[in-house]
Amino acid sequence: MPPRRGANNIMDNLYVVKLRVNDEEMNRQIIQVIDAQGDRQNRVTNVKADMTEWNMSNEPGFNKLAEIIKLSSIKASQDKYNKEINPFIKSMWGLKYKSGEFATPHHHWPAQWACVYYINPPKDAPGIYFTDYNEEIQIEHGVLYMFEGNAKHEVKAKQFEGTRYCVSTNIHSTTFLNEYLQPLLGNVYGRR
Repeated sequence: MPPRRGANNIMDNLYVVKLRVNDEEMNRQIIQVIDAQGDRQNRVTNVKADMTEWNMSNEPGFNKLAEIIKLSSIKASQDKYNKEINPFIKSMWGLKYKSGEFATPHHHWPAQWACVYYINPPKDAPGIYFTDYNEEIQIEHGVLYMFEGNAKHEVKAKQFEGTRYCVSTNIHSTTFLNEYLQPLLGNVYGRR
């Protein structure tokens, strides 16, 4: 049965959690770190905008957001799968889009959950476009959107004034790795 809109899901066909986070000091710290990092990936990833290093979860502001994300992934897993998980953040990075910049279609598999958090997005900045569902989520300041890691999405190029700051994260689960992937890998490599 496909997901339905409700208290914890904002789309009809894809499970997307929307969580409002109220912490302006955290936001200030994150923007400061993103600005200081500049573009560390040189636009060789799917993101064609400024992107920090991959592992920012211990940096000021990012560290607090990481804890919020882990707790949110526990709740999302209980709601979606009726399953307890032990989440860990595999990667977390900051992004700074200017007018016309974009991200090509991609997914975050094998991450169980992916999420993106927005700080002061300009009025006309693009949202998250889920390619397989032909639906775009309009982004809001201080809101975290969490979705399944295999959901294909992109950021479409669009003209706007200002800067579109966000933080993206891949959430994995030791529960998922131990119960599902390890047996598969064991069989592939002849282990039991």
